[in-house]
Amino acid sequence: MAKCGYSTAMLSPRATRIVRWLHLWGGVIIGIQIILWVASGLIMVARPLDEVRGTTLRRDPPALVMPAGLPALAGVERLELGQLLGRPVWKVTDRQGKRLIDAATGQPMAVTASQAEAIARAGTTLTGPAIVTAITPANPASDWRDTSGWRVAFGDATRVYITAQGDIGAVRTPWWRFYDLFWGLHIMDWTERENTHHPLIIISTLLSLGVVLTGALLTVRHFWRR
Repeated sequence: MAKCGYSTAMLSPRATRIVRWLHLWGGVIIGIQIILWVASGLIMVARPLDEVRGTTLRRDPPALVMPAGLPALAGVERLELGQLLGRPVWKVTDRQGKRLIDAATGQPMAVTASQAEAIARAGTTLTGPAIVTAITPANPASDWRDTSGWRVAFGDATRVYITAQGDIGAVRTPWWRFYDLFWGLHIMDWTERENTHHPLIIISTLLSLGVVLTGALLTVRHFWRR
């Protein structure tokens, strides 16, 4: 009897009904999103992140021979020495955007489709036939943010994106696209899949916390009474 008396004082029948009601309807409101959080979390830990990002497919670039001089440039925001298929180039960022300059001649350069494919093959372990497509503002990529460059699509559905400066901007494996879909579900940003701080996810998290706490309270009461 002492135990029953202490249990009633701990949580009265009326309070228990209120907690049960909150737990039930909280679960109804947020239950689907909780399932998506758990499922998407499982998807995101099922494979090593390096494999998802295609890092394991990349190769280190060869050693670069330093050029003799630097062309005169004005209004440059960023200047970086790099290479384009073993050829020294200056990677220039200014008000006009990003561009390439031949380090030996000082002449402007542009990455061609054949060069983009060669860069993708030289910078990764991917082989086999490939389809090269230009990425432009009118023809953007669905899984890459830049709006200029090249997409080199291989037969296993892996896509290598080459920037306007001749770098491998991203490697998109089929697993990455699957991962990205569930990442959007996880953070409740289903279009851009970037915003992890918005009212919907904050409210949903608070509701989920309420469901968990009321469930924990009911569980403690259940076992205490037993």
